[in-house]
Amino acid sequence: MAPGITIDTAPDFGASVTEKDLKLKRTLILAPPSVAAHPETLGKVAEAYDRSATDIQMLDRLAMGLVALPAATYDLVLLLTGVGDVLDRRVMEMVVKSMRPLGKLRCNEREMQSQERTEAILAGLESDPEEGMVKPNAVEAQTVKLNFRRKANASAVPANAVEEVNGARTNRGMPLAQAGVPNGVGFDDGEDELEIPDEEELLKAEAIDPNTLLTEEDRKRPIIVPEACKPNSKRRRACKDCTCGLAERLAEEDKVKRADADSNLAKLSANDLNEVDFTVKGKVGSCGNCALGDAFRCDGCPYIGLPAFKPGEEVRLLNNEVQL
Repeated sequence: MAPGITIDTAPDFGASVTEKDLKLKRTLILAPPSVAAHPETLGKVAEAYDRSATDIQMLDRLAMGLVALPAATYDLVLLLTGVGDVLDRRVMEMVVKSMRPLGKLRCNEREMQSQERTEAILAGLESDPEEGMVKPNAVEAQTVKLNFRRKANASAVPANAVEEVNGARTNRGMPLAQAGVPNGVGFDDGEDELEIPDEEELLKAEAIDPNTLLTEEDRKRPIIVPEACKPNSKRRRACKDCTCGLAERLAEEDKVKRADADSNLAKLSANDLNEVDFTVKGKVGSCGNCALGDAFRCDGCPYIGLPAFKPGEEVRLLNNEVQL
C-alpha cells in the first residue's frame, strides 16, 4: 500500500507589502566632480546608508542637464565637500523639487556655508538648527469668504449684544464670543481722512531744502556700487541731467588736475621772449609730431604753445609775436 502524501499549499513567505516598505526613506548623495579622483571617499559615505534606497549623482552632470531628478522622492539629500562651486540657484531648485515634504538637506562632515544656506532658503527650504535645512510640508489652500460692506459708524452699531437685521434677527442662543460686535468694526470703504493736498496747501507748506537732506558725514561715505552696476570703462561718465552729484565731482577732479598742470608749466616774461630761436639744436621731440600743433605734441614738448610750422622752418619770438 502506497504511503499517504499531504501537500501544504500555504505560502512560506507573505507577499503582502508592509507599511514599512511604503515608508522607505530614500537618500540622494550629491558628489562634486573632484570625488572621481578619490572614489574611496564616496564609498565610505555610501556605506552608512541603505544601498537599495540610495542614489548617487554627480553634481556637474546635474548642472549640465544630463541627469534629471524624480519629483518628491528623497527624504534626505546629502551634499559632499566641494559642491559649493557648482551648486547654484537653478540646481538648488531642482534638488528641492526632488525632496519629499519634511525632507532634509545636509552637508557631510561640515556645516552648511552661508551662500549654500541662502540659496536653500530662496528655493523654499526652512532652517532647522538640529536637522539642517527642511522642506516645509505642503498646506492645502483654504478658501475664506469675505463679506465686503460699508463700515458702519460708531453711532450706528448698537452698544449692546443685540443686532437686528431686517427687524427679525437677534443674538439669542449665540455664544458669548460671537454675540457682541465692537463699535466701528468693519472693512475700510476707502473714505478715510487721508486726502491728497491741493495746490494751495502745497504752496503754504514749509519747503524742504534738498541740501539739508545729506550731512557732511553722509557725503564723505564711499559709494558702494554693486558689481552688476559697475561701468565697463575705467571712469564713470555723468548723465546729461545728473542729479546724484557725479557731474560736480568729476568737474572738481578735472579742475584740480588742470591746476596741477598749470603750476608745473614754465612761464616766460616779456624780456625772456625778446629773441628765442627754436631752430637751434637742443631738445628734440621723440614723437616727431612737434610741427603739427599742440593737439599732436607730447606733454614735455618744447614747442607747446607755438602754432603749427613746417619741419626745418626757422621760428622766432620777438616781443611775444611769432616770426616764421
